[in-house]
Amino acid sequence: MNRWLCCALGGVLLGLAGSVAAESPAVTGLKWDAKPSAARISAGKALSASCAGCHGATGDSVSPDFPNLSGLSYVYLYKQLLDFKHGVRKSPIMAPMVMALSEQNLRDLAAYYSTQGGDSVAGADEDASGQPKDAQLLQFGQRIYQQGLPASGVAACIRCHGAGAAGKIGHFPSLAGQHAKYLTAQIEAFKAGRRDNDAGKMMEHAALPLSTHEIEAVVFYLQSLR
Repeated sequence: MNRWLCCALGGVLLGLAGSVAAESPAVTGLKWDAKPSAARISAGKALSASCAGCHGATGDSVSPDFPNLSGLSYVYLYKQLLDFKHGVRKSPIMAPMVMALSEQNLRDLAAYYSTQGGDSVAGADEDASGQPKDAQLLQFGQRIYQQGLPASGVAACIRCHGAGAAGKIGHFPSLAGQHAKYLTAQIEAFKAGRRDNDAGKMMEHAALPLSTHEIEAVVFYLQSLR
């Protein structure tokens, strides 16, 4: 695996929700709470050596353009990679990079990152540009996450992504501590219909009513959680 693959992972790997449609046969039947073996983790660590430039040594990105991968669900990460490999999730960057890897390689990478601890690299007082933010924006983002905005049709994120944005077993990954810039790009992609591998278009429907300011607030809150 090369640096291009790792940077591509940063640009497009982490989704806000997975897909239950058009799954690869390799994913079908896997339990969402499956645990990787020590051998698979070790193999994934070797494959990930060149990924550190974008994601850090254990999957905690030092750049707001690339997501943190550490601690995400093993099957979730594997499925996202398979979605690229089998064309379920579209990306002109990821498709040729993942195509060169075997499905076992993808399992091993997912195994390694899923078992890493996760260290905060993004400050709660900074947005993607490093500018100071105030408590009011943080509180507004928390309100959106926990309660939604019923009057404008914005759903509460907590319903799928859980308390503290820790994620839930299945299609809903942890969002806690993720970079605000990365999360903004993903929400905007769902909102514009550029992402379509979410289950039943759940994220597209969730993103559609969000204003630019509301997106800014909720991603700022999510970034602050780790």
